[in-house]
Amino acid sequence: MKRSELFFTTILIPLDLASAVLGFVAAYYIRKHLDPFAITYIPPLKEYLTFLYYFLPAWILVFSFFGLYNVKINRKLGPVFYRILIAVPTALMLFVTTMFFIQESFFSRLIILYSLALIVVVTTFSRLIIFLIRRFLFRYGIGVKRVLVIGTSRTAKEITKDLERHPGRGLRIIGIVKVNGNMEAMDQIKSEVVGFINELGSIVTKLKPDEIIQAEPFSPQENLNIIHLCEDKKITFRYVPSMFALYSKNNDADSFGKVPVFEIRRSNLDGWGRIFKRMIDITGSSVGIMVSLPIQAVIALLIKITDPGPVFFVQERVGRDKNFNFIKFRTMKLAFCTGSKYGGEAAEKMREELVKTRNESSGPMFKMKDDPRVSKIGRFLRKTSLDEIPQFYNILKGDMSLVGPRPPMPIEVARYTREEMKRIIGVKPGITGLWQVSGRSDVQFEEWVELDKYYIENWSLFLDFIIIAKTIWVIIFRKGAY
Repeated sequence: MKRSELFFTTILIPLDLASAVLGFVAAYYIRKHLDPFAITYIPPLKEYLTFLYYFLPAWILVFSFFGLYNVKINRKLGPVFYRILIAVPTALMLFVTTMFFIQESFFSRLIILYSLALIVVVTTFSRLIIFLIRRFLFRYGIGVKRVLVIGTSRTAKEITKDLERHPGRGLRIIGIVKVNGNMEAMDQIKSEVVGFINELGSIVTKLKPDEIIQAEPFSPQENLNIIHLCEDKKITFRYVPSMFALYSKNNDADSFGKVPVFEIRRSNLDGWGRIFKRMIDITGSSVGIMVSLPIQAVIALLIKITDPGPVFFVQERVGRDKNFNFIKFRTMKLAFCTGSKYGGEAAEKMREELVKTRNESSGPMFKMKDDPRVSKIGRFLRKTSLDEIPQFYNILKGDMSLVGPRPPMPIEVARYTREEMKRIIGVKPGITGLWQVSGRSDVQFEEWVELDKYYIENWSLFLDFIIIAKTIWVIIFRKGAY
C-alpha cells in the first residue's frame, strides 16, 4: 500500500467522527429553532454530545464492519455510498438502543430522525471531497501506482486501453511485457513495450512497478515464478483468470465421501435472489405504468396523427424460458416495420438489404445510426428512450425484468456461438442493463456479450440499483441512443 493511500484511508476516521458530531448538532439546532412541530421538552445539547462522545468508538467500529475503511472499496464512490446508507442507520439504531437502556428520559425522536438524514449527507459529502482530491492528485502523478502489463493479446489490449482512458483510477501503465512476437492485437495503444517475458526479472528491477497484471495464461510453474518474483519484490500481483476459473467463482461446495465436489451455478439469481428481484420488478413496473399513463396517451396520439397505423410494435424475442411478444411504441414508418401485421415481405427484404450494406454493428446484431425507416416522432422517441415504456407491461407479465441482458431476436440467437448463448440462459432480459449504461447503441456486439455475461455471473440487488441509477443519467443526456 502506498503512503498516500494509507493517509487518505486513515483521515476518513476523524472525518466520519466530525460528520457524526456535525450531523447531531445540526439536527438539534433544526429541532429547537426551525422545526414547526411543538416542543414539550428537549434536553440540553450538552447531554447529547456527552453521550455521543462516549459512543463514537462504537460508531467507527460499525463503519469498519461495513467496510468503509477498506482501501479497495474506497476506490469507487458507488460501493461507499451504498455502505454509508446501511452503516449510518445501523450505528444510530445502536445509539438509540443504548440510550433507551441507560437513560431515564428518552431523547427527542425527531432529532434522531433528522440526524440520520444529515449524517448521511455530511458523511457522503466528506467522502466525495476526499475522492475528488485524490483524483486531482492522480492527474499530477501523486499517489499513482505504476503498473506493468504482461501480454499482448486482445485481453491485454482491453486492460491497457481501459487504464489509459481512466487516469483517475490512480493506475499508470509503465510498460508492456511481450510473451511472443505477435503485436497485432495491440494497435492504438500508447504504452510502450519494454521487453520479453524471459527478461521480466531485469525489467522489474529497472522499472520498479507497484503492480503486475498478468493478462495471458501460463503454465502452473510459470505462474508460480511470477508470483514468487512479486512476493520477493513486494509487488501487488493481479491476473486474468482462465475460463474454468471464471466459471468456478459461482459455485456451491459439496462432498461425496471425502471428495470435495463443486457445482457451477449459472448465476447468483437463485432462491431468494430471484424472489427479491421479481418483487422489485412488479413494484417498479406497476409504478412505471401508472406514472407514465398520461405520457403513453400523448405518444399514442402523436404516432396516430403522424403515421396512421398500430401504435405498438410487437415482435418475437427470446426470453429466459420461452419466446415472448416484445412491446414497444412503433418508431418506424408502417411500411418499413417487419412482420406480417406491418410491412410484410417488402419490409423484410429492405431490412436484409440494410443489414448487408449499412450495418454498423458486429456479430449477428443489426444497428444503424441514420436509419431511413424511422419516422420523425420515432427518432425523438428513440433518443429519449420513451419508445421503451410499454416494456413495463412485459415486466409486469413476467417476460422481462427491469434490469437484465438485452432481449435478442430469434434470428440473432440462431447465429450465436455456445459462449454467446450464455447471455440468455438463467436470466430474464431487461429493459435496461450494463449494455444500456455503457454506450447503448455505440456498444459493439462482442462487448455487449461480455457485459451481459458479467451481469449474469455477478448479479446482486446492489448492481441492479446502480444500473437503474446510471440509466436515468444516460437517458437524460441521451448518450449512445439512435
